[in-house]
Amino acid sequence: MNTGRSPLAASQQPSATHHTVPPAVRGHFVSETLRPGLSLHCTHIDILQAMHTESSAEPGLRLILMLEGTLEARFGKQPLRLNASRQPQGVLLSIAETEQLQRDIPQPMQQRQVVIAVNRQWFEEGGFDNLSDRGSTLGLCRQHLAVRPLQVGAALGRLAGQLLHPAQRPPHLQRLYQECHAVELLMEALGQLQGDRPSCALKPAERRRVERLQQLLDSGSADTWSLAEMARELGSNPTTLQRQFRAVHGCSIFDYLRRQRLARAHQLLLQGASVTEAALLASYGSPANFATAFRRQYGVCPRNLRR
Repeated sequence: MNTGRSPLAASQQPSATHHTVPPAVRGHFVSETLRPGLSLHCTHIDILQAMHTESSAEPGLRLILMLEGTLEARFGKQPLRLNASRQPQGVLLSIAETEQLQRDIPQPMQQRQVVIAVNRQWFEEGGFDNLSDRGSTLGLCRQHLAVRPLQVGAALGRLAGQLLHPAQRPPHLQRLYQECHAVELLMEALGQLQGDRPSCALKPAERRRVERLQQLLDSGSADTWSLAEMARELGSNPTTLQRQFRAVHGCSIFDYLRRQRLARAHQLLLQGASVTEAALLASYGSPANFATAFRRQYGVCPRNLRR
């Protein structure tokens, strides 16, 4: 495993005529073993051409968060596809025995991804004692190629962003910072394995209502609506709608809306927009307040993201 933090510029060797082949990938990545049994992999890259890669996946539990771009992979016979074009997606994946990992990247794209991998050694040396629900976690870890989708709410997104874009710290503190945030991120994800709670047992009609509200929020159609207006549009009342939405997404309606606005602003900044333009898109009257919220969500100042 390669460890350390370095720019990534993957390219082929020059041909016999010494014509340099342009790099296929550029950007930054982190691949580190934080302690025995706990590893962190982060990528914030531009993929410049389609490609196919193969490697081996060792036994253990993986938390995979796709914040931007898509992931098309196959772990042995288990396909896995994540598409973060509209919102971040994530899964917990359990691998009981070594499998071949194949990844297909069909077209150029920007990709931001965080992967945390833990093995049995990590659980045995103390991590397992901190879990809020041991039974659910053990049950997942015993399964081979089991996948559990995650709701990537504000907490997961914030922690992932801080790992992708950590603040500068003295070298002797950087590893500790990464380990603390990686464990916190893993604990937040494992907390979703606590089983079906009564609040999550929505009826089909209630779940369709939440899905319809999510579509309105994602499209921007409900950006200026009050909670009462949303409830009236969906044939519900504010209290019930808020409870049902939180049961599915793990956050309030307006926390979700704020995150979606910031995601749109993030895309605009990557396209070269000014911080002021992005702030207005995210419905922030003050660029300073926008910068604070943006850094809390993504772990980086908006002015540092502009290209």
